[in-house]
Amino acid sequence: MNAFNTLESTNSVNLARWHELEQIMTDAMQNNYFRMVYQPLVSLASGKLVGFESLVRCDSPRFGVVGPDEFIPHVEESGMILDLGDWIFEQSLSDLNQMRQLGMTDLAISLNISPVQILDGDVFSKVMGLLEKHNIPPQAIKVELTETALIHSPAKIAKTFENFHKEGVKVWIDDFGTGYASLGLLRQFDIDGLKIDRSFVSGIANNNEDFTLCSAIIAMAQRLGLETVAEGIEENEQLQILEQLGCDIAQGYLLDRPQTLSKSIEIWAP
Repeated sequence: MNAFNTLESTNSVNLARWHELEQIMTDAMQNNYFRMVYQPLVSLASGKLVGFESLVRCDSPRFGVVGPDEFIPHVEESGMILDLGDWIFEQSLSDLNQMRQLGMTDLAISLNISPVQILDGDVFSKVMGLLEKHNIPPQAIKVELTETALIHSPAKIAKTFENFHKEGVKVWIDDFGTGYASLGLLRQFDIDGLKIDRSFVSGIANNNEDFTLCSAIIAMAQRLGLETVAEGIEENEQLQILEQLGCDIAQGYLLDRPQTLSKSIEIWAP
């Protein structure tokens, strides 16, 4: 098979999978086969829980488990992210309200937002409306947007960030270091923190380049007055190095896997 035929075959497979995902996601949306899980964020200075990242999962009785790495890009491309995102915000803030009623009032929930929700929806108004509905202070949530997304209509994204900031909602840049955004571009955005991508964290103990990048990101963030979160921590050595470098918050399987609301309350409630 020549290179052209190989490419044609690959494209056919990708197109077939796209149509299959369209069916899976439509079915999941109609029958509510999505669920939320929460992964803890732990302070490296105190060792205390400071919050959770809210993560969506899809478990379809008809099609099985579909990973977010596959279905999130699809729902963004298809536009389904607008309806799914509304459900995620509603469920996450309802769950946060339950946590707060059980005494977990010092925690913040991190909500992932898509550039599609900023450009084609009114994510700011929707989030603020839900905070009021569930009687949650703006300081109890953080919104996260991937670094790659910053290149899409940066002026509109910057305005959305500014609006969140005015209300007391913190803004983090996710997967930092992978999106090729220039430092000049970052200066346009009113942000509070950077999440160091797991691809750098995984090699921090045995790869000089990853160690240097993590060290540089943390040092830069400290000078700019930004928080840093390291995601994907799976080994004690990684945790120790990040603590020595001055990283603020840790996230990863070493601390805990994403858990259901009930399990998270069972493990972490005071």
